[in-house]
Amino acid sequence: MAYREVHMTEIKEILLRIKRKESVRSISRTLGIHRDTINKYISICLDLGVDPRADAITDKLVEKIRKELAPGNKPSHIPRDEILLPHKEKIETYLEKGLKGSKIMILLARDGINIGESSFYRFINTRCENYIRKNITVRLPETEPGKYAQADFGYMGLIWDEESGRMRKVHALILTLCSSRYMYVYLTFSQNIRAVIEGFEEGWDHFGGITQIVIIDNLKPAVDKSDKYNPKINRQFLEYAQDRGFIVDPANAGHAKGKPIVERAVPYVRDNFFKGENFISLGDCRQRAIEWCVSIAGKRIHGTTQKIPLEVFENLEKEALMPYPDKRYDIPFWAVCKVHPDHHIRFKDSLYSVPTKYISKTVDVKGDSALVKIYRKGVLIKIHKRMEPGKRSTDFDDYPKELAPYTLRNPKYQIAEGYRRAEKIGKFIEGILTGPYPWHRLRSAQKILRLSDKYGAQRMSAALTKAEAYSIYDMRRIENMLKNNVEDVLPKKEDTVQLKLGDPKFLRNCQSFNHYRKE
Repeated sequence: MAYREVHMTEIKEILLRIKRKESVRSISRTLGIHRDTINKYISICLDLGVDPRADAITDKLVEKIRKELAPGNKPSHIPRDEILLPHKEKIETYLEKGLKGSKIMILLARDGINIGESSFYRFINTRCENYIRKNITVRLPETEPGKYAQADFGYMGLIWDEESGRMRKVHALILTLCSSRYMYVYLTFSQNIRAVIEGFEEGWDHFGGITQIVIIDNLKPAVDKSDKYNPKINRQFLEYAQDRGFIVDPANAGHAKGKPIVERAVPYVRDNFFKGENFISLGDCRQRAIEWCVSIAGKRIHGTTQKIPLEVFENLEKEALMPYPDKRYDIPFWAVCKVHPDHHIRFKDSLYSVPTKYISKTVDVKGDSALVKIYRKGVLIKIHKRMEPGKRSTDFDDYPKELAPYTLRNPKYQIAEGYRRAEKIGKFIEGILTGPYPWHRLRSAQKILRLSDKYGAQRMSAALTKAEAYSIYDMRRIENMLKNNVEDVLPKKEDTVQLKLGDPKFLRNCQSFNHYRKE
């Protein structure tokens, strides 16, 4: 086995961890030292008559172990280098192609090159320059106070939902200020854009201000399509960011090192705050999350900055934030609706009218608590007041000009149109629409106007004159007069029967109606 130089402090740290009853596997994972090396230290201690789990760990003991590990009898060469150096170029080619170390070891074994896993990885980490450079990480400089915040969404667990009467999954939106590391946690049952905006609003209100830039960890509700160079941000979230004055900066998908501040926030909140607690409801969980952010997460000594986040926030970052308006953001709903033949769209169980030319077309609808705005291909075409479910908002100017009065049941338009065509037509329409009238009278007036346009005002006037003489108000009979061209044939006096008072009602003998009489 190749010799690995160790230092006094490393040996002592291993022995102290063993004395604290830590497992060999845990020490290996934490310090990056192979388990065989740790077991060798334990074996040397036992050979020296010292039990590292019970006896004191002294500098003298460490020095003895150090001497036992001295390279006096160790080989001066490294066997793995003798085996792998002749094939370094081939290994680097495999690495450039993106092959994993396990696959490269299989390919080498086919060529008769066999080596242990740890020795192979130690070789590529010390001898393959391109691979070493690929895994280099540089630490970004500390951000200016009030400039950056990072946000992430993560699953917490189950909470009782009072509305549905069952346990439901709850998620946390975590908003962290990059300079002070002070955070806010917003719990929600939903992972939609409204929940994201509500969480941001609660966070800004808690901080008392807004950062200039927000780095979001590709939240699905806020980022429609993640891309390294051209991410597509959700339109509703982008409008919210524009209203509040901050810039949205989606993180590079699959690149955890690009968002280190928020990367470990979700497991931290889940393990330190959520797990092991009993929450009565979502409201109780939210309130206790705020208390935890202030009293626990805010007052801890942060591992990176070695400062208390809440103190840094209060003393330095809070005053650098952009002001947060007192009025909460009115979160709108967006929908794609189709304009129906009745000139209306259906949005949130309410009806809103749209001009005739948009019938059968699809429109984008944006509705907040006050207004409903309707867009066609990005152009605003209509604005309505927000209506309650089951109600409707109709602008009668959206209807064709000739149909609007009909929908309003207003007779003035039909009467005026009748007089505009002819005096007789206007008087006839005025007569049938005077006082309370059923709906079909208005339809009759419209029929008269259409017939006058078809057959002419003069013929229509004659037909109405004849209709009045015979007391005819059936539009079909009046139309038949015009079709048969008999509107000018007026009744004569001799055609009518004048019955005097006392005259019999029947000119035939009443016995003639007895069909059962005997001859």
